[in-house]
Amino acid sequence: MEKLIDANLHFLEQAAELVDRLEDSCYARCEPGFYNSSVGAHLRHCLEHYEAFVGGLEAGEVDYDARKRDHAVETETLAAKERVDELRNFFVTLKGSDSQDTTTRELRVKMDSGEDQGKAVDACVQWQVSSVGRELQFLVSHTVHHFAMIRSLCVGNDTEICSTFGVAPSTLKHRAAVAANTA
Repeated sequence: MEKLIDANLHFLEQAAELVDRLEDSCYARCEPGFYNSSVGAHLRHCLEHYEAFVGGLEAGEVDYDARKRDHAVETETLAAKERVDELRNFFVTLKGSDSQDTTTRELRVKMDSGEDQGKAVDACVQWQVSSVGRELQFLVSHTVHHFAMIRSLCVGNDTEICSTFGVAPSTLKHRAAVAANTA
């Protein structure tokens, strides 16, 4: 479990570095080629998934669709940085926790497959059994996907960004193995 927590901390640290280097104007600039989204929109989306996980951990039910969609986090680097720091603190605490109960407990996760359009809201709600570990894996996958889009937005705006930003851990391992075998 510690490796999964570390992986999520790694992405939150990358997020902190990103918002430290961007001006609000670049952070909030919408790009038509990316569904009129911005760096801030993608980061807010990721952070709110983390918040849904954290908020649902106590109750044992995680609803990734019940997000705040906080405009300040989407447009202001300071608001985003504060949110990132809160989440980093949570994950540091979770990592330092001796409680196996938290990391091994079963969760229920709300699923919306989009198949129930037009039905009553209660008829659309489906909950799937999951675990803390599985949801930590989901957060890594989801975050790296959005960070790849953030990377493209930054490159398109001539913003320097870490060479590993938005690259999946498995891709980095593969590249290192290929480099070691060709050396």
